[in-house]
Amino acid sequence: MRRVVPFLLLASIAPACHEKTAADPTVEPPENVLIVMVDTLRADHMSTYGFGRRTTPFIDGFSEGAVVFERARSQASCTFPSVNSLLTSRYPGIFTVQEKGRFGIPEGIPSISEILDAHGYNTVAISASHIVRATPNEYNQFGGFDRGFDTFVEGCRWLHGACLLGKIKRQLDALEEPYFLYLHFMEPHSPYRPPKRYTRRFAGDYEGYDFIRRGDPNPIGKMLYAGGPDLEIGDLEINHLMDLYDDEIRYFDGVFHRLLESLEARDLLERTLIVLVSDHGEEFLEHGHIKHCRGVWDTVTHVPLILRVPGLENGRRIDAAVGNIDIVPTLLDYLGIDTQEYGFEGSSLRPLIEGRETTHRFAFADVGRYRSVDDGRFHLIFDIANDRLTLFDVMADPFEQRDLFNPSHSATESLSLELNNWLANTGQRFRIDEHAAGARNKEEELRALGYLE
Repeated sequence: MRRVVPFLLLASIAPACHEKTAADPTVEPPENVLIVMVDTLRADHMSTYGFGRRTTPFIDGFSEGAVVFERARSQASCTFPSVNSLLTSRYPGIFTVQEKGRFGIPEGIPSISEILDAHGYNTVAISASHIVRATPNEYNQFGGFDRGFDTFVEGCRWLHGACLLGKIKRQLDALEEPYFLYLHFMEPHSPYRPPKRYTRRFAGDYEGYDFIRRGDPNPIGKMLYAGGPDLEIGDLEINHLMDLYDDEIRYFDGVFHRLLESLEARDLLERTLIVLVSDHGEEFLEHGHIKHCRGVWDTVTHVPLILRVPGLENGRRIDAAVGNIDIVPTLLDYLGIDTQEYGFEGSSLRPLIEGRETTHRFAFADVGRYRSVDDGRFHLIFDIANDRLTLFDVMADPFEQRDLFNPSHSATESLSLELNNWLANTGQRFRIDEHAAGARNKEEELRALGYLE
């Protein structure tokens, strides 16, 4: 088996530490938990994260009293391994090698819904996703995401957030505390098509391809990946798609506002720990790709992660590298539930939030032929197929256009060491080819089902 990263890159250097935040008094455990999953939402297209357009004005205000993680990373850029990883605090490799057609969480791997159900929580999921489902459909032939949920509502597949709001309100009226509620919204997943009643703020008129006007990037994908007709795609086309994408984000911002109003009207808001997160981002040809599932660049794995913890005074922004894999241990930590028996691969962010953590953090991603490690500033990507490393300074070059890789670069040395350790700790030093083959097989399955072009 060839070595994963050249041995000359294994020199160890002392890691830098992020500045500590002020510790808070002991926080009383919240009664309820709400995870709001926003499918395909790039952090860098939210005004909360510094985007030049006011795409998220309500979330901007919400974040002032919450914890905003500036450098959160999803562990995959495709929905099923990413959501699986988030809900179980396990890295994606074990999910991509499942037998053909299976995208759910395998038996024997505990998810947060099962854990909280066993601790007496009422557990409800409401999903508009075509992948995150309890029952089979043409995209997910086995379902499999309902274990541990008392109720799993699927009636809004592919529909806008207003549909989920109606379902949510009905559930809240009957839901007894303590509860765990998982909501999966499909804005701003393609097609980028805000509701007709929504007044567009960013997308103007476009004269050209009908599919671009409809916010459908799939013909571009067919051209790139499936031998489709050659198309003249320039800045005008890509910018219009991105304008529509931003309008969908702005529409969701209003949906999120109404969701919190529903909680407040039922006197639930102040007793509920809220997580706002995404499963992955979206490519608009920044690296020659469209949509997602094909890489680990920031465009597809740098996601929003915002926590509102009842009783935690003062909002804060944390720039340490963290992952969606850390969400479940964090929630259970705040709920006072011991996590030692569950074999989580992530770790609680509570010490970091409360200023008690001094160790340097790293976030990892695993997609197809790519593995990567991020330290909050530098992002090292390993391309297994080409045995190639690339290094990007995501602070100076957020779109990762300038490869800084050099064996003598201090970030190359330190991050290569962390990547090798992670690959060894997750068994990939010996099974990396198997994982890559499994990921390719899953990609072909999704393409055959029409999810990928």
